[in-house]
Amino acid sequence: MEFDLEIDGLDELIEEVERIERMTDELKNEALIAGGDLLRDKYQEGVYSLYLTRRTGEAQASITRTDPTDFELFVGTKGGAKRPGFYLYMHEFGYYNVRAKRFIAPKPTFSTIYENSKNQILDEYIKVFRRGLGMR
Repeated sequence: MEFDLEIDGLDELIEEVERIERMTDELKNEALIAGGDLLRDKYQEGVYSLYLTRRTGEAQASITRTDPTDFELFVGTKGGAKRPGFYLYMHEFGYYNVRAKRFIAPKPTFSTIYENSKNQILDEYIKVFRRGLGMR
């Protein structure tokens, strides 16, 4: 019993796999940006929705997204005591009030928004990868 194998499509398959590997780095960054933008927008919409009262609006304006580096990016406020949005950290994680001599419990706004948005972020990733790989 003899097998007759034709390997006509193997070169094309290898070329396609290599093309996809080259594209995936760009697609990963593009997907991270799409998900980060969605999360940033959700944070900006919801920063005053749970516990905080809007006064100056600086907290909402201070929420940013970094550019992807090594396939990761960050969404939040820029650090520093003189920066707008500085107190959002304290609301998220709690703090010790020296005057009152007690710990003020956290009021987690960002973690709540993130947990509620996970599926939407993954949907954004899927959209980018489908479009980039031509899967529609």
